[in-house]
Amino acid sequence: MIVPMTRYSILVYHRDFAAFMGRLQQEGLLDIRQDEVYQESSDEEFYPVLQRIDKVLAAFKREAKELAAHDKKRKTAEILPTRKAPDLSPKALLRACEDLLEERQANQAAVKEQEARIKEARAWQNFKAEDLARLEKEAGLRFFFAQTAMKNVQDEDALKADFPLEVISRQDGRAYFVWVGRGSRSESLTAERLSARLGFTVSLVPAPSKSLNVLQAEYARLMEEQRQLEKTLRGLLARIDTLKAEKKYLLTSLSYKTVSLNVPRQAEGTLLLVQGYLPTEKCAGFEAFLEKEEVVYQSVEAERLPEEETPQIPVLLRNNRFARLFEPITLLFSLPNYRELDLTPCLAPFFMAFFGFCLGDAGYGLLLIAAAFFIIKKYPKAKSYGWLAFWFGVGTVIFGGLSGTFFGIDLVNIEALGTLRSYIFDSNKMMTLSLIIGAVQILFGMFMNVLRITKVKGFKYALHRIGWLAVIICGGVLIGTRMAGIALPVFVVYGLEGLVVAGALLALFYNNPDKNPFFNLGLGLWDTYNTATGLVGDLLSYIRLFALGLTGGILGSVFNTLALDAATGIGVPVVSQLVMLLILLFGHSLNLALCVLGSVVHPLRLTFVEFYKNAGFAGGGKAYKPFKVSE
Repeated sequence: MIVPMTRYSILVYHRDFAAFMGRLQQEGLLDIRQDEVYQESSDEEFYPVLQRIDKVLAAFKREAKELAAHDKKRKTAEILPTRKAPDLSPKALLRACEDLLEERQANQAAVKEQEARIKEARAWQNFKAEDLARLEKEAGLRFFFAQTAMKNVQDEDALKADFPLEVISRQDGRAYFVWVGRGSRSESLTAERLSARLGFTVSLVPAPSKSLNVLQAEYARLMEEQRQLEKTLRGLLARIDTLKAEKKYLLTSLSYKTVSLNVPRQAEGTLLLVQGYLPTEKCAGFEAFLEKEEVVYQSVEAERLPEEETPQIPVLLRNNRFARLFEPITLLFSLPNYRELDLTPCLAPFFMAFFGFCLGDAGYGLLLIAAAFFIIKKYPKAKSYGWLAFWFGVGTVIFGGLSGTFFGIDLVNIEALGTLRSYIFDSNKMMTLSLIIGAVQILFGMFMNVLRITKVKGFKYALHRIGWLAVIICGGVLIGTRMAGIALPVFVVYGLEGLVVAGALLALFYNNPDKNPFFNLGLGLWDTYNTATGLVGDLLSYIRLFALGLTGGILGSVFNTLALDAATGIGVPVVSQLVMLLILLFGHSLNLALCVLGSVVHPLRLTFVEFYKNAGFAGGGKAYKPFKVSE
């Protein structure tokens, strides 16, 4: 349901405005609706700082997870102590956090780069660069670093006897060696010339700038810097609540600034008019606050406001525990406007049934229920989504049981079930059931449209819709009973026929109470064409429920057959069972993922198109957001 609202118009003297708005924000009840002349995103005082804080908080959240993972791997004695962060102002703390994150990121990049250098340097082991430079200068030697396939240097002693080279290491199928040349001729040595001389292919590589031991020493220094940064990080993490409090303060200040700048001024700027809405049930407490402030105010119930002001009235939904779970589905499309009916309680049981019909496998339903309880227990913040998954699972178990499908197994073929098999629906019955459910939802939507029109315009404007309901329901009963061979009492038949005629007259001649009957006849004929063709198309759309459920069952059965055939073909006791298990796990996981996706998308389509259209849903409501201190 939509919570009733009351609009307040408050006149405030300009000198008292700042103090009043501060106390009004502390009160946290009034949803102030003004022309948004000043946008939050254009603010240059608070918005950039808030963006910086959000960036730091997100980075620190990731860093905290990494530290926790590292601590889990280390022994307790190896966990690094925390370096206590100095007492800093929020501004200085933010800057310190940004500097630390930047330094830590640079250090981590340097560590990875150093690890890559060490991996390359392992091929050349330890050497002194200054010794090589001295030999080149004093003895005229030239050193060329090269690599080749390991098979080419199997007879290392013969190569050393014939050529001036030294094999340094062998790793990853490659041999790394140094060729020693002398004089200017060696300066022009190329890989092609060296390959031709040795008789096998080699490639020259740049001379390493540092030896392995030097690189490892530098790596140790970088790791020590990383440990020191980690200590500092732990200290700043302990002060993270300071940044969160600063964010709360800035959000509160930004909200105050935005609302204050958007409040219109009256009487040459001496008076300011604050207009807003709050739930009617909270009016008594709010008016006590206004009386204490000694301001002039006026209140009007939102129902009494002109219809053109409807888009400005905020919407607050209040539903029971079951329907509340489906409010995120309502929000995917739009909130109802204030003068509409909240369709969330109406769509909730239908959406649950549609999901179960589309998924259509009792085994999958049990998996959803198990996953739901896991989410509820493991992730308290996502508890509502866990319960939503639970009800989806219940719907799946019900409709999966009706269709007789359990992890792709057709339960009709299980003789152990005995007489229970007679309650399982075949394909024709399931298709008929999908159409029946669709017809019920469409008629229910039309009934909700009657209530909506009555609420917004008045009962007489809903009479033509009531006429259509009488024609469809009473006509359907007459036709259905005759097709089924059911004989109704004569007075019941006459009564139903009379309701059909009366409904047809209302639909044709009372389409618009403000028009004359002859004009209404033209409107009624056009409405008859649109309604008849629209209802047929809408009803046929519900066959998708049956089609999706059938498709999922067939795919599950196909994977079961593939698994059994593979196990039979292999014939090896342990291996065949393992292969069968792998096929079943992969196949049913893929099938479940695809079916869940379809079981969400297609019910959404049936709800937002067929149901909302027949219910006359307009939407466009704005959520109730009181002007209050940020939490």
